[in-house]
Amino acid sequence: MKVAKWFCVLLICFVLNHTKLFAFDSIASRPIKLPKHYFNTTIYGNFYIPTQRTLDTVNKVSERLKSYKISQLTLGFTTPIYTKDYYNKDSTRIKNLHFLLTGGLTNLYLNFGGISEHTLSKTYLGFRGLYNNGKRSIFFVEVAPFITQDRGYRTTRTLRLSTTLLYNCSVNDRFSFRIGFTRSFLYGNLFNLPYVGVRIGRLDKVNLSLQFPRSVTLSIPSGKYISTSLYAKPQGGFYTFSNHDSIELGSIYDHKTMYFGRTEFLLGTRIDVTPSKHINCYLSGGLTTGNNIQFFPTSGKANMINRYDKNYKQKIKNGLFVDFGVVIKFGKTKSIYNNIQMYNAVDMNNSNSSGDNNLQHTNTELLKSNVKLGKSKTDDVIDLIDAQDLY
Repeated sequence: MKVAKWFCVLLICFVLNHTKLFAFDSIASRPIKLPKHYFNTTIYGNFYIPTQRTLDTVNKVSERLKSYKISQLTLGFTTPIYTKDYYNKDSTRIKNLHFLLTGGLTNLYLNFGGISEHTLSKTYLGFRGLYNNGKRSIFFVEVAPFITQDRGYRTTRTLRLSTTLLYNCSVNDRFSFRIGFTRSFLYGNLFNLPYVGVRIGRLDKVNLSLQFPRSVTLSIPSGKYISTSLYAKPQGGFYTFSNHDSIELGSIYDHKTMYFGRTEFLLGTRIDVTPSKHINCYLSGGLTTGNNIQFFPTSGKANMINRYDKNYKQKIKNGLFVDFGVVIKFGKTKSIYNNIQMYNAVDMNNSNSSGDNNLQHTNTELLKSNVKLGKSKTDDVIDLIDAQDLY
């Protein structure tokens, strides 16, 4: 009887032990899925609202409009669609090519006190490419067509195109500069502008970035989960506007459709909170200054030099603003640990938002990839480790 009991115990142990081994063998036999891309699929939302301001009633159109109040909602995404690494003879990765798809929607809720409320929209879908030569150079290109419309009025749909071409030179981990070109509607009209930028300081530490015509930013990491920044940047757009309220422009009352342009400069402070590697929330506020609004007749045509001719322009008083948003990232990415070139590529992707909106995403992935990893016997292991997983 005792022998039978011991036999049963040994049999059970044997079965459990071999079941466990088979399970490990089954897991080991599965192919390991390595990340395909260096960039996450990202979706983001942003809501911006400044204070209401009274217009100068000396102008006849301003007297009709009375006051100016806006709010702006932006939803967007960026997703990698192709990544190619190039290796030298000893299998060291030295170059890579990236293609991404971008898109989104911006709704500008425009409320003049003297006429009905308008919802001006911008829907965009863009293509973005980056090439890293593995040494000092990164090339960036984005083509972003978009459609503007006054919601509820199909006849106001207008197709436009914004583009950006950039070259980034990484002199070292504390200094880089950019030169290029941008075709943008950010300043309330069509502008073809040179793009000139410089960064001083490491991207994962305190750094100062001056990027004309986009932004000036002083970034100050404050720990694992919090980052603060001081910034100055333009914000605006160029929309199609339905003149069903019959706003008078000059001696003409019957402009059924017009173009509306707005621009402002924000001086603000921003706090980013990153509770996990996949979520980033931020809140900012400050002073909105240099505000201008403009109306343009649709009969006017722009060219590379003259842009659109305006029939009405009004300066808006300074005010305060609040801006907040959330960024959600999906999936794992290839390791960029201690890779200066890829740090700059990620920064170029984050600082050039899709749709010509000038929304910047904080480089939280760079701050978290600064974690010190233990020494490994082979360099190949680094691709299986995501430094962000340590958080």
